[in-house]
Amino acid sequence: MLRRSAPLLVALLAVLGGGHLLGCSSSVKPPPKPAPLDPETELTYAPIENDTTTFRVRFYWNGYDRDGEVVRFYFAVDADSLKPIPEWRSTTANDTTFLLLVDPVTEIRGHVFMISAVDDKGAYDKTPARRFFSAKSIPPSSQIEKGPAPYNPLVGPNFTFEWSGIDPDGGETGGKAPVDSFEYQLLLLGSFADRGTPPTHPPLRPYDENFYVSLINRGTGPTLPPPYDDWKWVGIRGLRNRFRNTTPGEYVFAERAVDLAGASEKNLQFRRNIRHFSVSTKNPGPSLIIFSSVFVTPLAPTSGPDDAPRKSLQIFEGETISFSWFANGTSYGGEVIGYTYALDDTSSFPGFDPLRTGVTFSPSQLAQGNHFLYVRTIDDGGLVTNAVIPIQIVHPSFRDPGAERAILYVDDSLAPGSTSTRVGSYPSDLEESDWWTLGLLPTVKIGGLPVPVTEWDTFQAGAATAEGRKPPEPKHLANYTTVIWNVDFNNGEIAPTGLWKTLVGGSYSELSGYLRAGGTLILTGFTLSSNTCDPRTTLFSNLSRGICFTQAPGTPEYNLSYFPRVFMGVDAAISNGAGLRTLGARDFIAAYPTAAGIAAGYDTAQVDRGPLGSDAKWLTYPGTGELNSNSSPGLPQVDGWIMARNFGCEVQSAAVFRPEDPSRPIAQAIYTYHGAHVGLNEEGGASPREGKVVGIQAQAHGLGTTAGAGTFNPNGSIGRTVHLGFPLYFLRDADAQRIIQTAFAYVNASPTLP
Repeated sequence: MLRRSAPLLVALLAVLGGGHLLGCSSSVKPPPKPAPLDPETELTYAPIENDTTTFRVRFYWNGYDRDGEVVRFYFAVDADSLKPIPEWRSTTANDTTFLLLVDPVTEIRGHVFMISAVDDKGAYDKTPARRFFSAKSIPPSSQIEKGPAPYNPLVGPNFTFEWSGIDPDGGETGGKAPVDSFEYQLLLLGSFADRGTPPTHPPLRPYDENFYVSLINRGTGPTLPPPYDDWKWVGIRGLRNRFRNTTPGEYVFAERAVDLAGASEKNLQFRRNIRHFSVSTKNPGPSLIIFSSVFVTPLAPTSGPDDAPRKSLQIFEGETISFSWFANGTSYGGEVIGYTYALDDTSSFPGFDPLRTGVTFSPSQLAQGNHFLYVRTIDDGGLVTNAVIPIQIVHPSFRDPGAERAILYVDDSLAPGSTSTRVGSYPSDLEESDWWTLGLLPTVKIGGLPVPVTEWDTFQAGAATAEGRKPPEPKHLANYTTVIWNVDFNNGEIAPTGLWKTLVGGSYSELSGYLRAGGTLILTGFTLSSNTCDPRTTLFSNLSRGICFTQAPGTPEYNLSYFPRVFMGVDAAISNGAGLRTLGARDFIAAYPTAAGIAAGYDTAQVDRGPLGSDAKWLTYPGTGELNSNSSPGLPQVDGWIMARNFGCEVQSAAVFRPEDPSRPIAQAIYTYHGAHVGLNEEGGASPREGKVVGIQAQAHGLGTTAGAGTFNPNGSIGRTVHLGFPLYFLRDADAQRIIQTAFAYVNASPTLP
């Protein structure tokens, strides 16, 4: 506050004395005027002398003058205090807040503040108020939010890093606040920043994570430590930096936050603050991935303006097909800003739009023949990625009016080890094929005439390629009203079965597409549980509560167990993969029909088994060693299924899937498991799978994708199916014939067929 002072006593005496002298003598002179007094200054609020405070410091001060008025103040901080006082900066305020710098390494620094009052006559306090103190800052922290991944990905010459930071004491009141000042290093390994000729610094050494993390953290000053001190930290205000036309090579990038006081971040960590990557000569563009309503999994992602050649997607005519897509540029720090697409005609793409992320094509837009779906995306740096999806629409001839009934037998069965030769009781590929095509299938008749049968051998079809077994494609399935698929248990990671490949091994399931087109299926063989899921253990690992309870819709395990859920009505399974008889191994000896199975015409099915020396198909005691490991009273790898309480995991399953007969279950158990008793001599309890389901008959039903009330539509439904969890070959021939004839009679009457 400014104060006014008046020497009243001196003035009064001057007046009184002057009058007396005037009355006595005119020769007396008045006394000289007193010299003007300097104003005084005081600090009313400031840090304690020689104390340590935060870098954000508030000062309050005051001044007074006994012979005038304080009109302003001179003030100085640190080095300015060495100048003459009149050269200091001035202010009329009585308070201010200073943001003081600290040492970037120690995060503390000593400071001095001085303030001098100035009066209305220009006099100033020559003994200014002062305060010596230290300011300290808590260093900030930061992390990379976007940019090339840590472990040496290959990116193009245009890439971006984004980061964020927090200053724990940078707020107005001393609390947390975002950081907007950073420093970074972009180190080109094997090079130097020294541009001298010749350079006086060594080139950066080959990459070693520990070395570079240590080197960068020791560079607490404006450069890296010697001998690499030619590499300087580059300051930047903001949360992003785009690097353009970067020299190809191997790089290490590091960033650190710097707070308002100049304190820099310490303890930089690999991945959080430090990245290692390589730059190529080609900008790849965003990674673009394509999804579809007819896909099991999305297509392999692509990146860059030129898409790699793709195998044509064979899709049956008549389906409404939706495509969606998503692109991501985070691998190099880019941000996707738009999408566009075209079907067949690419002469003019619609404009890029961030919301143009999908399209649905009706059957009328996808006529029989070849089509191409073009999808394009662009990022904020102008990098473009193109995807070209070839589509072949296949006409399902089996649905034509008057189409002949015909069977495609898919031989997807080999002896253990995926060998085509006989192994013990397991027949050779030729033996089993002859049993099916020459013995069993000719007994399937309509009007007394055998139904035409064509064989597709997955092993032979893929023999000329490195891909292994090759399942039939839609163009191979299109002429057959029924597919009978026989599969083995050689479903390994490296060499999977054709059934696993066609159901969950690729983006598009040819067999599922055939069934959605109205085709029918009889599926038989070993361990159908692992042959229809990915992971292969899904049904076994969810035994206690089932996939409907344990797997949330949209998760990979849920999505890739669609066939047991939506085509079979199975929720879990008990494996028959144990190796010891004391655990109930190799014990399947018969399938007992349920009430529904008997009503459908099925009868008991028994394994054709007998001891060594008999002509039985399955040798129960082959004499190959210790009984616990080698005796085989029944078949191995026959699972026991547990039916879902609600078909497809939908509570209102009939309303969702719209079966041909809503009054009956969509999927019904027709056979249950009967196994030999546990133990070396079958002296123990019942089989662990006793009474579990091994045969299922499913109605024709919808896809479960249409919301709201509705009725069964044969033109948009899955055809009838029968699933037999045991191989027909090992049954007594008469039993196998009755089963295949009954199963065919059921699926052949599917309302989806003409």
